[in-house]
Amino acid sequence: LATGMYATCDAISEVRRISRDLRPGALDDWGLGPALKTLTDDFATRTGIDVDFSTVVFRNRLGREAKIALYRIAQEALTNIERHADATEVSIDLRGHKRGATMRITDNGKGINRARNNPGLGLRNMEERVAQLEGSLRILSAKGKNNGTVIEVTVPLNQVLPPEDDTQ
Repeated sequence: LATGMYATCDAISEVRRISRDLRPGALDDWGLGPALKTLTDDFATRTGIDVDFSTVVFRNRLGREAKIALYRIAQEALTNIERHADATEVSIDLRGHKRGATMRITDNGKGINRARNNPGLGLRNMEERVAQLEGSLRILSAKGKNNGTVIEVTVPLNQVLPPEDDTQ
């Protein structure tokens, strides 16, 4: 009976986590930086993989679709790292710049086998999200132990909103 109760509690926790991930309230409430920080903290706690997250405060604000896309790409990258990379360290860096914004996700895992012409569903999802934003996605990876992978997403300036006017 106790085993069944633990299984039920685990299942409820997993459903709550999936639900939160599908519609991250932190993204709407606090913005992309804090939402990514929460995502990376939860990932580190769940997997035991060290995660370093850094960002700078943006002068301009990202549009809603750009924030959602960057958050989902980070989710997908972390899922791929957990499932396939055998990594022990991950870093995510988010920066605004005069051309838009760039998020760079780096791990020290075993790399991606890019020789296959059939990317996984996660990589295809990332490509589609970036294409919808007219952005760019670069994946740098060399197959081999601890060569790691770098995923770099750039969102163009047309996905960035001007700073909010505090005088209203």
